[in-house]
Amino acid sequence: MSSSSKQKLFDFTGIIVRKKNISKEFIKLAIQVADNTKTTTIYIPRDDLAVVYTPFDGIHFLYLEATINVTGYSFTKDGMEMHHVQHCTLIKCAANVKVIKDMLSLPNCTSYAIMFNMDSQDELSTLLATEKSQKAIVMTIMARLSGKAKTVRWRPGRIKQKDLDILHQKEAEGNTDSNNLTSWQLCQPCQPLNDQLSIDGMLSVNLPDGGTDLVSTHGKLTRKEYLDTKKNNQTQWFVERIRNFHNRDKQPLTFLDVGGGRGDLAVHIAVNFPNAYLIVVDCNESSIAAGREYAIKCNVEDRIEFVHQNFSDYYAEYSVKEGANRVDVVVALHACGDLSDMALKFAQQNECDFVICPCCYPKRYLAPFKPFWHSLCNEDEVDSLSRIVELDNESRNDESRRAMLVINSMRRRAFEEGCVNVEEFSNKFSKRNIVLVRDTVS
Repeated sequence: MSSSSKQKLFDFTGIIVRKKNISKEFIKLAIQVADNTKTTTIYIPRDDLAVVYTPFDGIHFLYLEATINVTGYSFTKDGMEMHHVQHCTLIKCAANVKVIKDMLSLPNCTSYAIMFNMDSQDELSTLLATEKSQKAIVMTIMARLSGKAKTVRWRPGRIKQKDLDILHQKEAEGNTDSNNLTSWQLCQPCQPLNDQLSIDGMLSVNLPDGGTDLVSTHGKLTRKEYLDTKKNNQTQWFVERIRNFHNRDKQPLTFLDVGGGRGDLAVHIAVNFPNAYLIVVDCNESSIAAGREYAIKCNVEDRIEFVHQNFSDYYAEYSVKEGANRVDVVVALHACGDLSDMALKFAQQNECDFVICPCCYPKRYLAPFKPFWHSLCNEDEVDSLSRIVELDNESRNDESRRAMLVINSMRRRAFEEGCVNVEEFSNKFSKRNIVLVRDTVS
């Protein structure tokens, strides 16, 4: 190797002052190191496997004004110094709503307090414990990062032309006949059940003490109104869809409810399937406690096991545990983001049937787990499609639902046997109404 191209190591920390997506392979960043008026240009591969990201993979933190540390080697090519990044570490988060919300969705988010420009983990823990509004939490962190309290604006989301172009491109891709390994088919959902659902009148309403007249987090409805008109209809749809599995009400079954929280779905299944045994896994301790109380009220506590645990840990333990209950059917009603993908992966690996309704499409990155459908997209496509799903109020031509169909059609592609259906229930019950169903008995 000539002296002009000899490699040397570099290690520097600075603020991202410019960012440009120059190709499908690379992102171009201009980094300004402290006490230096000049910027250094680096090229970071889009391929996640080419760079080690710390402290997490799966969340992209390369936004303007973020402070990062990059290490690797540099070399001279055609008279220009080039930097090959091998390791990228987040030092201080950008004042960016998306990345803050993504980081807060992680189970160990308090350990990132210093990246939010906070003095200690206790400060972030106190904020999360005392402030119930996610918007207020994000605004507080934005103010700490920007130093501009009360002037940081919460900008409403909107569908950009770039997002629409990606949606059109992926729809066209899904409608193209191909037999290669990265091909997938865009599905139009079937709707096997009508909107007139008969809910068991013997079920108690799943409300905390004194919570009947409290306004829910889902809009202007009270919590009781939300359960009566929305949530209970969704759980009953699941019950009737499961009943369509041949002879499923005549044999003992073990259900795994991923992210089952307060037990709405698990209790409804237990009441309607007397031979069923259910395992509910959720990382929220207070929700698990409320679920146990609800099961007692409905006299099914002997057939429901509530597990307070991150599902990724439960998954890992189940894979090596001897004598564990054999799971027959995986269910998940509005499992956030990648939690739905991990539930699908669990069902695939353990050959389970499933009824899974994803929700909160951009949220809950379970690093280092990578959803299958991400392998059929680049980074920009993942971000745009997930973002469009959440912008219901800006969806003029049904873009939100179309993006849901694209993502779930790609999720379906992981199951090559072709027994996975994309279905939907009425959007009067919820706008997140696309469901993935695998029924190997039918």
